[in-house]
Order: sequence, then structure tokens, then C-alpha cells
Amino acid sequence: MAGFSPELGIQEELYFMKYMSIRREIEGALPTVAELLRHKNEVDALRLMTQSDIELLKTGDDNWNGGIELWTVYLRVPVRAFVSIENAREQIASIITQNLELIVGKENGYWVSVEISPQRASPPGKSIPTGRIGERTRAAILDEMRARETIWFGSLDEVGFLSRIFDLKSMPSENSRYNSAEDDIWQHCVNNDDWPLDWIYSDRRFRMYTAEQEVFLKFISEVLHPIVRKDASEQEKLVTAFNGHLRVDGWELVEDVVIDGRPVYTAQRKTHALSGHVHRIKAVAATLGSDTLYEDLRRLERIGDSEPGEAIALAKEIVESCCKLILDDRKVVYPNKAEIPELLKLLRKEIKIMPDGIDENARGANEIREILVSLGKIAHSLAPLRNAYGKGHGRGRDFKGLQPRHARLAIGAASTFVDFVLDRHLSQHASE
Repeated sequence: MAGFSPELGIQEELYFMKYMSIRREIEGALPTVAELLRHKNEVDALRLMTQSDIELLKTGDDNWNGGIELWTVYLRVPVRAFVSIENAREQIASIITQNLELIVGKENGYWVSVEISPQRASPPGKSIPTGRIGERTRAAILDEMRARETIWFGSLDEVGFLSRIFDLKSMPSENSRYNSAEDDIWQHCVNNDDWPLDWIYSDRRFRMYTAEQEVFLKFISEVLHPIVRKDASEQEKLVTAFNGHLRVDGWELVEDVVIDGRPVYTAQRKTHALSGHVHRIKAVAATLGSDTLYEDLRRLERIGDSEPGEAIALAKEIVESCCKLILDDRKVVYPNKAEIPELLKLLRKEIKIMPDGIDENARGANEIREILVSLGKIAHSLAPLRNAYGKGHGRGRDFKGLQPRHARLAIGAASTFVDFVLDRHLSQHASE
């Protein structure tokens, strides 16, 4: 190809490939670590992993043995959980590190360790940064566009598109013959058309893999803009694909405004209210050692509140599973096809409803029992709505289905229920 091609330098490209390889290896090992902890009955360590926000960072280099990279897995634990294990956090971190090393090994050019710290609360009137789009997610989105052979600049030319995001006139040219990035991009993309379609993804001036998060999100939002993406069907398919990758980091593209009947998308942190509930139920699953409950939670994490009918069905299954697991622990026999009302009746006979030191017949006991039963019934009672109002064929134009708020109601009730009954179950066992 004639002229200069703006690609990463060899050393820079090799470094990035190594960086991504290590990152993916460690990230991919974490689910297996959790399974190891569960089978080894390392309850405290497993609880922390399931309750934590996890962040993976390269934290240094060591000259030992020709050069070793230092990586750290940070577990940001809810304050309440952190306080309960504060004195044992180094021991727990060591246990998780040892099991992580079983998966990734020690002779691989890097060392990895685990640190445990409390989650930081938001200062009054301020908000904590909402999250980070990882390099892995960026790579997946760019690979998605490569695989689809997406013309990222759409109905515009490359200069016109990039000028919506960058000040090309102030950016340097990579060729001494031209005064600015605008000049050499125009020369190679418009005048000569001798650069490949995907040149933008590896151009070191735009740093698509490592640029500021706002820049990357602006780029993919502009790819979808109705002025750029004239084909509504293509726009919709790309939105679905991008959100599938962004969901991993808790982000999504949402409609902002409408131009000529077409949506303009902007990126925002995905804030469906299920994540906190899922963390709480995970802690219960860790304690009870249930493969079935774990699988339900994995499904729930994948769908969030985007499929309310499925989320409600899972809420019912979670409540049922929790009841059966506790009854199994207490060696209480129940019918194979028993549903929530019958399971609740058996469970109420087994666990102490009132706090320790207060008689079960004291004032307020009946009200607490009713609340407990109601929490269980919410998930059970909403479940039939899935069949009537969930997704399906043969719906009319004006059909209105279940909304995310219904999912949040069911999962929230299930979370509160399982948290309470497990606490009473464990407290009673501890006192026996």
C-alpha cells in the first residue's frame, strides 16, 4: 500500500496483546475459583467473592527472573460484610490467592494477588464514578464491527465522522507531508482510499482500546446516530450487539432523543435494581452450597430486568429452592411437588420468627409471621402473570406486557425473604 499506514508500533502492539492475554486469563479463572471455594467449603471466602465488586488492575513490575508483571484482584466488599471479616481479611485474601494460582499457575510471566477492602460510600451530595468499560469489552465491540464489516462512518466520510468527536485539525499527521490528522486521513481515505476499513481501531492517535471512556462511548454512539446510520434495521442490530457486550461492565446504550422518527443513543450505567438483590442471594447460595440456586442466579444476572417474565419465574424458583434447602438441612420431609404455600407452612414450624430472647407468642409475632408469608407469596403470586403477560406469540399491537418494576418487586421480595429465613436458620443452629 502506498503512503503511510497509521498502525501501532510493533513493541506497543506486542505489549497490548500481552496485557489483554493476562487480563483475560485472570478474569476467566475467577468463576472457577468461586467453584473451588464452594467445594472446599471456604464459606467466608466464597461469600466475599459473591458479594464484592471486583476490579482487576496491573499494579507494577518486578525485575526478578527477566521481568514479572504484578497484578491485583481488588474485592470491594459491602461495609457490613467487611466489618464482620476485617480481622481475617488477610487470611481470606490468601485463601483466594492460593486458589487463583491453582488455575493460572505461577510460572507464566506474572504474579497475581488479592486485596480486600470496603466499598466506598458516596459523599453527601456527590456520586462515586459509575464504572469502567474494560479493554476486553472494547475489544469485543470493535471485533463485532470487524466481523460485521460495519462501515463505522456510515453515510459520512471518515473525516466528516471523526470531526464529530475529535478536533482533527489540532491532531498531528503521521506523515511529514501533511499538516494535521485531517489532511492525512482525507488523503488516504477520501482522495486515494488506500487505508483498510478498520484502520481507526489501531490508530495510535485515537487509541480506541485505551482512550478515555467518554471518547470510546461517544464513538460507538456516533456509529449509531441516525445521520450516520441511515438503515434503521442495521442501527437496531448494532444496538443489540453493542449492549450485549456493554452489559458485562454494567453499561447500556439507551434512547436519548428522536430525530426524524429515529432514536439517538447515549451510554449510561445500567442501574436495574436487581444487582444488589442478586449479591445478597448469592451469599445465601454460598452458605447453603446449592448448585441449583447458583444456576438460577447466573441466569438472573444474564437477563437482569430486561425480561421481567423470566425474572419473576426465577424469583419463584429461588424462594422454593431456599425453603427446600433449609428444610433439607433440618431433615424435614416435604412432598416432591410442594410449592411455596406448603413449604412456607413447614418452614414456619422450624425456624424462630422472633429475635433471640423474645417469646414466640409475644406481641408482634403474628405480624412478623404475616410479613414473612407475604414476602414468599409475592414471588409465588406474581409467577402466573408470566404466562398471561410475558413474552410470547400472537400478541396484539396494543399488548402491554410485564415491566421491569414487576421483576424488581418479585426479586426484591425473594431477596428479603431468603436473607431473613437463612439468618434465623443459622442463628437457631448456632444456639443449639
